[in-house]
Formats: sequence, structure tokens, C-alpha cells
Amino acid sequence: MDDQSDKGEGIMIAIIGAMQQEVDQLLALCKHVEKRVIHGSHFYLGKLSSVDVVVALSGVAKVAASMTTTCLLENFDIKGVINIGTAGGLKSEQEVLDVVVSTEVAHHDVDITAFGIKRGFGERFSYKADPGYVEVISKMVNDNEHRVWIGPMVSGDQFIHRKEQVDQILTDFPDANCVEMEAAAIAQVCDHYKIPFVVIRSLSDIAVRDDNHLSFEEYLSVAAKRSAQWVYEAIEEIAAHA
Repeated sequence: MDDQSDKGEGIMIAIIGAMQQEVDQLLALCKHVEKRVIHGSHFYLGKLSSVDVVVALSGVAKVAASMTTTCLLENFDIKGVINIGTAGGLKSEQEVLDVVVSTEVAHHDVDITAFGIKRGFGERFSYKADPGYVEVISKMVNDNEHRVWIGPMVSGDQFIHRKEQVDQILTDFPDANCVEMEAAAIAQVCDHYKIPFVVIRSLSDIAVRDDNHLSFEEYLSVAAKRSAQWVYEAIEEIAAHA
């Protein structure tokens, strides 16, 4: 079904994933799924547990994520946004399949320092996640096998795999737990529309290690499944908070 809006149909929580593998892991947990295509963006309406959700496939990188999020918020009665998927760890003590939950998200590759605007968390191109959502997910994510990292993360239009890239990010954002390619764009659109958001991702690779692109390919599906499972377990409390 194409180009149909659901504005005003009731409270919905949106869940956005960049890649089909990430979205498929969540759709496997949903019931009564109906696909809609609006202006080329793919949305899946259904129920996750007892909650009405819209699962959105954004595509990779920030422009695609911005377009999909804007289309989502213009066409559905969204009360909150969760970004799921995978990310690259930025700390040497992290392990693949650790979980990261955002408190704040920033663009690491936006640079207008020539005009005196600093790069870093708390600056112009950084966005705070909803503290209530962070609290809900943090309480739900209990894992005895892998660590849970709660804190800031960064986004950019590159897959980070070289030491100089990691060094630059950690120079500008020393507290960042992970790096990925969509969350800051999603957060920026949510901030514009005054919609609360949170990001929960599972580490598919550790960016500070060599050959992390091989780890990404190996662990993508497993990491995506873990991220989707945490959302499933937290969705009812998030909806109650919306």
C-alpha cells in the first residue's frame, strides 16, 4: 500500500533501523505487520508486544536517515522514536555484542570551527536522548554475558576503520562510547519536531581494533538481533512513558 498517511490514528512508537537485516530482526517479533511505502520510504505497521509501532527502514547514512525520519513524523502520529541496529565500539575494553544506550548523540563529521563553533557533546550539533527512555531501557537491559554502556555516541557518513579516524573522533569526543552512521541525523529531526528519542545498538565491531570491517560482516545479524530483543522487552514501558 503506497503513500497513505496514518496521522491521528493513535499513539505509535517508531523504531528505525538502517539496514534490512536490522529491521528484519525486529519484524520477526511483530504481529499483524502491514507494509506501506510513502515517497519511497518503507514503513511496517504492526504490534510489538501490545504496542502499536511503525518500523522504518531508513537506509544507510545520515541523509537517508533524515529523509525517512521526516517522512515518518509527517505521516504518522508518532509519540516517540527508538533507533536500533549496530555500532562500532570506541573503547578498547569493549567487546563485540556489548550493548550501547544513548544519553546524547552528536555529528562527529560536522566541522564549522572556523566560525568559533566547537565540536563536542553539549554543543550545537549534539542532541540529548529522552532521559525517561534511557532510564527505562537501562533497567530492562540486564546481561550477564556482555556489558551495557550508557552514555554519548557519535555519527558520521563513514564506516570508521582506520586509526587516524578513531583518533580524531576521540580527540573531539573523548567520552563517546560508539560510532555509527545514522543516529545523530535521526536525533536532529526528532529534536526539530520535539519528539523524544533514544538509541539502543549492539556492537558489531570495535573500531579501535584492526580488521573491524571483518567483524562487522560476521556479527551484523547477531548484533541486530540483540538490539531488537532489548527493544521488544522495553517497548511497553516506553509506550507508557510517551
